[in-house]
Amino acid sequence: MNPKADSMKNLFSKFETFGEILDSTTRKKLSDEIYNHLQLEPQKGIEFKNWETDNFGSAVTTILENASMREICSQEPEIAEKVTLEILDFVNRTKKKILATTSPFGEEIKLLEKYKSAPIENLLSEWKVLKPFITRTYLKTDLDLDFYLAEYQQILDKVKAGHGKAGNYQGIKEHFIEAWEALIFVKLTSWELQVIEDQRKIFCQELYRRIEELKKLKELLKPFTNELGRLWDMSQGSWQSTDFDVLSRYSELLKKDKSLIELSEMLGRMQRAQKEYEEEIFSTMVIVPEWKIQHAVKADLVGIRESDDLSSLLPSEMVLLADETMHSIFVKKLVEKKLQTFDYRAKLMSFKEEDVLEKRKKEKEDSKGPYIICVDTSGSMHGTPETVAKTLCFALLKMAIRDNRKCYLISFSNRIETLDMTDLRNSLDKVIHFLSMSFHGGTDAGPALNEALRMLNTAHYKNADVLMISDWIMPGFDEVTKGLINKAKNKKTKFHSLIIGGSQNPAIIQDFDNNWVYDATNPTSVLTLVKNLRSL
Repeated sequence: MNPKADSMKNLFSKFETFGEILDSTTRKKLSDEIYNHLQLEPQKGIEFKNWETDNFGSAVTTILENASMREICSQEPEIAEKVTLEILDFVNRTKKKILATTSPFGEEIKLLEKYKSAPIENLLSEWKVLKPFITRTYLKTDLDLDFYLAEYQQILDKVKAGHGKAGNYQGIKEHFIEAWEALIFVKLTSWELQVIEDQRKIFCQELYRRIEELKKLKELLKPFTNELGRLWDMSQGSWQSTDFDVLSRYSELLKKDKSLIELSEMLGRMQRAQKEYEEEIFSTMVIVPEWKIQHAVKADLVGIRESDDLSSLLPSEMVLLADETMHSIFVKKLVEKKLQTFDYRAKLMSFKEEDVLEKRKKEKEDSKGPYIICVDTSGSMHGTPETVAKTLCFALLKMAIRDNRKCYLISFSNRIETLDMTDLRNSLDKVIHFLSMSFHGGTDAGPALNEALRMLNTAHYKNADVLMISDWIMPGFDEVTKGLINKAKNKKTKFHSLIIGGSQNPAIIQDFDNNWVYDATNPTSVLTLVKNLRSL
């Protein structure tokens, strides 16, 4: 059983069972072919026939021609499934709209039905009623009512003269009905195709917009997520142009300033400089030589022993056999293997394998641990410091997702706001909100650091390092907070400060393991900062 096939069956079963067009077999074929074209064979052309798809063939074929959509769907099965579902939903909704809309040819269809039910004897009078409408609606080359009138009159004259049969009237009527129905069918089909085309344009405008947004999201959020299918719903009306503007701005800054990228990479390797070792017990196999003694091989005479080896009997034991009275004693000693015999031994060199347990020191696996970022969002950070702080946060957040590392963001001014980057879907909007907000208010780093210390006691962040980004124009920490910092340091947590500007309070930054300075007035400050970090 193919799990993928079962999944697709469940996804499309509603349309295949309850769809508005044609029969279930045709609907299943349509859904399968749309998905297969999007996911499996996007490079091959495909054409659906209108007569096979209840007039939706041309519309579906046109929808599937979008190159961007085919590219994304070929790479992402989940997107291919969702796009297929949306196309099937478009077909269903449009068919319902057609069925619910009054046909523009309703009056003409009523005239046709009235004519169908009219008695044969009233045929001439019915034609006279129809003539103004037929003449006004159709060209003579399409429906020549005069021809049918002449044929009817000719049969009527023959019947009156006794040379014809009244049954021929029915043939003329049926021929006229077939010709008229064919013309109505063409007009109805053309009308339906126009309705479908109008709805297709509306549908494609929205569908292609979301496809393009998805491409932007894929690029801007790379490597925030590899699950592009999760972003499909995000692009469905919940994204605004300002969202893209914010993400684009910081992405462009990162592209232009390679030093910021390198800085974020170096900050992300905060724990890698500290190598730890652990004792490992391992088993190894050694080959040990040994001498094996082989008895009864006459190589070296080493003494006398008790045995039942008759070939090595001492002469004194053989005397017992010569005396019949001593014969029973000899047999008893033989059975008990207590006959005095010469002891000959030969030694052969052999080898055996032995498992030996040993101990050795090995470097601990360097797992990329989580980190906690505290960002000063007070008014003193407005301007270039704000841009640097936000861009650096954006780079660190992207790196956290890329490396599958947990990241906890704390912004602080008069109060704190937190963001746990363990769930992209529910926190991405908050990231954008943080990147787009203006910095204001006073500075109080105490609550932010206390929140970071609290997170260090949780299961997810117990091995985290802490980075605080600020201009550090603030009072120092109280003794309780300093004590908690030292306690966390004893558990191997590193505290790093990124100082933006040159007016920091020396009393507060002395509590950190590393203090890095960024001078907002120096265009090469980030590059200098990176060089200083390399020297650590």
